[in-house]
Amino acid sequence: MKNRIIYEQPLNELIRVCLRLEQLFIQVDYHIKQSSKLATRQVMTLIIQLLQLLDRPDLKPKLAKELSHQATLLERLANEPEVDSEKLESYLRQLNELSRCFIDSSKKIGSPLRQIEILNSLRLQLANPGGGCSFDVPLYHYWLQQPEKTRQQTLKTWLVEFDSIRTASSLILQLVRENGRSEQISAEHGFYQTLLNPQINLRLVRVAIPEHISAYPEISIGRHFLSVRFFSPSIENRPTQYVEHLAFLLTHCNAE
Repeated sequence: MKNRIIYEQPLNELIRVCLRLEQLFIQVDYHIKQSSKLATRQVMTLIIQLLQLLDRPDLKPKLAKELSHQATLLERLANEPEVDSEKLESYLRQLNELSRCFIDSSKKIGSPLRQIEILNSLRLQLANPGGGCSFDVPLYHYWLQQPEKTRQQTLKTWLVEFDSIRTASSLILQLVRENGRSEQISAEHGFYQTLLNPQINLRLVRVAIPEHISAYPEISIGRHFLSVRFFSPSIENRPTQYVEHLAFLLTHCNAE
């Protein structure tokens, strides 16, 4: 998909959470490398957003179920001659270990971080403009004045609590994206619709558009229909529908 812009539409809540986690961790990786206090503030905000996203009792059972499902799909490939058996075994080992990890633990993901006073105090202030000012959380203001090494060490220690969920969500998305059926489609006057088989449990739909085309899609999916409507972009004005024919790549991911 070189020189294409890819848009993804999740088809269930777990994949939606995984995509949000992916975006949060991309931002964490960028800001944790910076030494400024502003970067530290951003990582703190991202940690709190991660805790908010993961603050649901049904998440670990859903993760364990999805990991087991992906393992089942991979096991079907064991006897295929072109399959790399060592790579397959590595995937299966990871999937099974992560699944057991989420099943065996009764606590919420990141539970130790939910007991940290500075994070709890800051969480209450983030909804306010410029949340976390010195008059809101003086302890936070004090901590931000500490040496970069001290701040970085604390942040990295806290981020370790997300290692399992990060690995699991990344692996799920990788396997879902790799297990896709792609076809070249033409959208007549910027619109495409097709029937879906309700018996096929899709995880994700991807729309890839050549980057030189000035258009973006809005994807709508129901049990029986998939619709893709393209719009001409405008940052300041209301977008209008793209009226020309448009060729794009449509990928149905992880169909069973």
